[in-house]
Amino acid sequence: MEAVQSERMEWTAVVPGVGGSGEPIFSLLLKRSYRIRPGDRADQLEAARPFVESDVYYKGGPESAPVHEEGELVAFKPATDVVIMGRAHPPQGRAVQEMDVEVGLGPVRKVIRVIGDRQCVHRPNRTPGFTEPAPFTQMDIRYDRAYGGEDFKSDPQASWLYPRNHRGRGYVLQNLVESVDGMPLPNLEDPADLLSPERVIVGSPDRWYEQPLPQGFGWYQKPWYPRSVFTGVIPSVPDPDVITAEELMGIVPHRHIALGRQGKLPSFDVRFNNGASQGLALKELRGDEGVSLRGLTPDGVMNFHLPGDVPLLMLDIGLGEREMDPVLHSAVIRLDEMELDLVWRGVHPYPGLDWLPEMTRMIVEVA
Repeated sequence: MEAVQSERMEWTAVVPGVGGSGEPIFSLLLKRSYRIRPGDRADQLEAARPFVESDVYYKGGPESAPVHEEGELVAFKPATDVVIMGRAHPPQGRAVQEMDVEVGLGPVRKVIRVIGDRQCVHRPNRTPGFTEPAPFTQMDIRYDRAYGGEDFKSDPQASWLYPRNHRGRGYVLQNLVESVDGMPLPNLEDPADLLSPERVIVGSPDRWYEQPLPQGFGWYQKPWYPRSVFTGVIPSVPDPDVITAEELMGIVPHRHIALGRQGKLPSFDVRFNNGASQGLALKELRGDEGVSLRGLTPDGVMNFHLPGDVPLLMLDIGLGEREMDPVLHSAVIRLDEMELDLVWRGVHPYPGLDWLPEMTRMIVEVA
């Protein structure tokens, strides 16, 4: 439904959908924008950013670039999406070959190793080599710099996408000069699971699940595994009993590969609506937590607090005025602008589609 802006410079929208148990709901969404104040609480801006109505891609579009901003008009999310848009900044602005960046929010910590530009080197009948990382003074934290991508050179009959990240770099099936030599390697990696020369050649597209998980702080795209599982879609693997890293972490259902082969996965699960990067879809976020960022600003370390101004949300759909429990839907930190966007959700169940012709009014109140 159409989003409207109030006199308090907030954006509101009423969105129909289903709740956590599949029940029909109307969700009242409220969006506010804030100025980030290092060492203090974020302050509300006079002009809130409008809702993002549909996915927005970085320059290049969906054919070649990852999602920059994901559409926000979603009725229900089981957890709060925490998204950080920014880049790595080495200490004192000095060029480095690699560094770690870290996001902390409450008790949660996520660390990414940032490595300068490298290439793969083909060595006949031997394991490929890696060039030395080039020094850098800034590095975008985007999924096209994480592990993944498309190999269209190893197999003359087909091209192969890495199921976890279609837009990354470093995914190669065969140790062929045309596939390997000069191939860009990922800039963003998990410090505990670095890509090595011995591991770079996948061998078969069915062995994708053995490769590193792509690392980022931004939006994780809808067609990528494991998010795709929540629309009943699973990538190809030779053995239905394969246990992926995501299954071990409890992100996807137990034996989901076998269930998908049997057509027993739901065609839609509300967990699909969460689009934060691994480890950043957080439950029970209150909206007043402390945020710590390391290596993501020119100053090196920045701490601030979410604003803590929980809204009052009221909705009347003809069944009487109802005050709804506010739940934080998403928190998007935009470091280039030093701004923060918060979207809150209040849920109002209704009897179902057959009842809608009887709905006499829809009145929204926020405070």
